[in-house]
Amino acid sequence: MRIGCHVSVAGGYLKAVNRAQALGAECFQYFSKSPRMLRFNKKINYDDAVAGRDRAAELGLVTLAHAPYLINLAAPDDGLRRASVDALLWDLQVAHARGTPAVVVHCGKHVGAGVPAAIDRMRTSLAEVLAGDDTGVQVLLENTAGQGTEMGTTVEELLALVDGLADQRRLGFCLDTQHAFASGVLDPLQPDGFAGVRAPAFRARLHAIHLNDSKVEAGHRADRHALVGQGHLGDAGLTRLVTEPSWQDLPFYLETPVDDEEHYRGEMAHVRHLLGR
Repeated sequence: MRIGCHVSVAGGYLKAVNRAQALGAECFQYFSKSPRMLRFNKKINYDDAVAGRDRAAELGLVTLAHAPYLINLAAPDDGLRRASVDALLWDLQVAHARGTPAVVVHCGKHVGAGVPAAIDRMRTSLAEVLAGDDTGVQVLLENTAGQGTEMGTTVEELLALVDGLADQRRLGFCLDTQHAFASGVLDPLQPDGFAGVRAPAFRARLHAIHLNDSKVEAGHRADRHALVGQGHLGDAGLTRLVTEPSWQDLPFYLETPVDDEEHYRGEMAHVRHLLGR
């Protein structure tokens, strides 16, 4: 198991790699572009990308890219849906240049059009992304807390978004513990009752975990992360999750609301303490 955190690439990718290593991370996540920006207007700095890629390989760091929050592959407005496809295609190019094997993207919102129609639109979008990209970078769908019209709160819904699509090797999942808890589908003290543990089709596609505590109670359906051990999952719940036998080969990425990246050092130390390291 690797324990890591989210690191800014504002100063360049190589700087982010070295920063992650200095913090003691064994893996790290970064935004492929501004999380609040859908369109892109910068070129990829290939010199920096290659230097960072080589340095990460030298250090043995596993990296993960996260797409912007504004992407909605299920949007009923076809202009937004098309822009979301184009944005994700760009993110895959960025990840490929940096040697990052996967990009995490949030499941879309049906915006009142209903879940069945939104599943069809998202499947169409994912098919377009895979057909329009030859990088080999994986697309990992992240489960949601269920705010508003968000899709992908349940394992069954996540599987419906990808089952039957071409090139299954490039489609997978990233599980956010806070989202699963807040949506009401995960009891952190009894994760073996969670479909994400029990369903072989989901576990085979699960490639990363966002390890976050929750500021809201179970079933509250709000995306509100808390520092490890200081939320409603608490040390007991987080300990059970990080020691879940079927997840021991996965990287865990902290996205806790630290005031400064330096504080991730303590957050990761806390998780390693829960693991008994």
